[in-house]
Amino acid sequence: MRRDVSRIAAERYDVIVVGGGIHGTCAAWQAALRGLKVALIESGDFGHATSSNSLRTLHGGLRHLQRLDFRRMRESIRERREWLRLAPHLTRPMRFVLPTAGHGIKGPAVMRTALWVNDMVSFDRNRDVQEGQQLPRGSLWSKSRAADAFAGLDIADCNGAATWYDAVCLNTERLQLAVVAAAVAAGAQAANYVRALRLSLAGSEVCGVHIRDELTDREFEMRAPLVINAAGPWVDEWLGSSSRSRVAELFPASKAFNLLTRPLPFRDAVGLAVQPRAAGHTRAAQVGPQTYFIIPWNGRSLVGTRHLRCDHASRSARVTREEVLEFLADLNQVLGEQRLSGADVNGVFAGLLPEQGANPGPGVALQKSPQVIDHASDGIQGLVSIVGVKWTTARAVGERAARAACRRLRRSGDRPLQRLLSSTTPYADRPLHGGLQLSPDVAAHLWESYGPAREGVLALLAADATLMTRIVPDLPVVLAQIVHAARSEMAVQLSDVVRRRTPLYFSEALDRSALNACASVLARELHWSRREIGVQIDAVEAEMAAFHGPLRMAVSPVAARSVRGG
Repeated sequence: MRRDVSRIAAERYDVIVVGGGIHGTCAAWQAALRGLKVALIESGDFGHATSSNSLRTLHGGLRHLQRLDFRRMRESIRERREWLRLAPHLTRPMRFVLPTAGHGIKGPAVMRTALWVNDMVSFDRNRDVQEGQQLPRGSLWSKSRAADAFAGLDIADCNGAATWYDAVCLNTERLQLAVVAAAVAAGAQAANYVRALRLSLAGSEVCGVHIRDELTDREFEMRAPLVINAAGPWVDEWLGSSSRSRVAELFPASKAFNLLTRPLPFRDAVGLAVQPRAAGHTRAAQVGPQTYFIIPWNGRSLVGTRHLRCDHASRSARVTREEVLEFLADLNQVLGEQRLSGADVNGVFAGLLPEQGANPGPGVALQKSPQVIDHASDGIQGLVSIVGVKWTTARAVGERAARAACRRLRRSGDRPLQRLLSSTTPYADRPLHGGLQLSPDVAAHLWESYGPAREGVLALLAADATLMTRIVPDLPVVLAQIVHAARSEMAVQLSDVVRRRTPLYFSEALDRSALNACASVLARELHWSRREIGVQIDAVEAEMAAFHGPLRMAVSPVAARSVRGG
């Protein structure tokens, strides 16, 4: 993938997709697969905002059973299966364990029925999914087995556990990038750091988008009779650039965040019911018990998701020190011997999600279903907006938007055969490119990050052995990945590499020296000056300090060096 805004702006398209989060990239992918000429533009880097915050779970919608919402449950089951099938290098089955208590809705008898119904409704959950990725049936555990699983936790009245299987994504950033690459492979054009300034209209008809290249400040007019607005939390803001936009708010914001913590000693994803009380006032008691999950993930634990009310017009997902401490205080009611302190929090993933606009209660009430909105009724012909809700069903939502585009353009919207984002061929077992000798952890890392696309990185290693140098001692990330990101994955900022093309942001050893090594490689590829190298490193230090959060700023190597002046 190469970024060339001038070339992209010079062409005429059937569809322009505004917004390079997971819903926008899926819409571009699905539209391109249907034969439409597509351009995808994103004001920052692909997946840098809301799509970067999730619990990394690809779930089959078991909770929809509470409302007997089998339609949404079936959609979730199908989409979970599609991600397992399409990207086996980035997805894994995961057992989820939830304590049972009493003899009511949370008791063993009710949960046994729920698990049976879940298995029946998901009868085709493993269709076309390769061996090793398939999901077993759920089961009910005895009180003694549950006690072993929850050892050290303070769970009241536990009389067993319900277990079922969902999937987790090892790296949502890499999966998102694989979708962008799949869209480009299907014929789409894509560019990051391109801001959509306003719709171009001829009367009430869309004829394109006025854009600005954020790296050069040059402005262009892109032409297309249809625009898909997938700007996430900014969907209303971008619509506001048109005098014909609807008055009703599409994205009433709420705040959500997940914690990346020290590894907690659980092999399975553990669900814990917690009564919020940390806020210290009646509103916390009115919210009622909340269920949070602790998920083993890449050698650490993910804990969440915490949902908070905020101003519906807010477009900032910043999480405060007090909000993290309140979450920890709530969790510690049940964590017992595994209590978490601020020093145990390695990072905070935060984002905005759409709430129900008329929610009168004290707790967050998220929109239940994603929306695909044709704005013809608002007086704009050729504009479709997406308001997404969850990662798992983003492909299906993109498919809906693509079909809406096909209807508007009077083109065939038949579903094509989905191209794999990976391959069912066991590439991990094949001889490495050119007889390369890689350490086992580097070889495994390249396979899990790229799947078959690792051949591009391996070719760089074969051509230049110095690119086999590790960037940090605690992660198997090598310099060849930085070169590959610049040449083939549209990385144009240092943060693109550190936060999304590689998992370097995980590293406890990511200091200014390591950042300088990355920036020096990018400088050769992108022709940066010494001054630009410094600017890029400073920007990443600030971003990493925000990710680590106020609880970790004093102990983060990057942040500590930044405070001392580097």
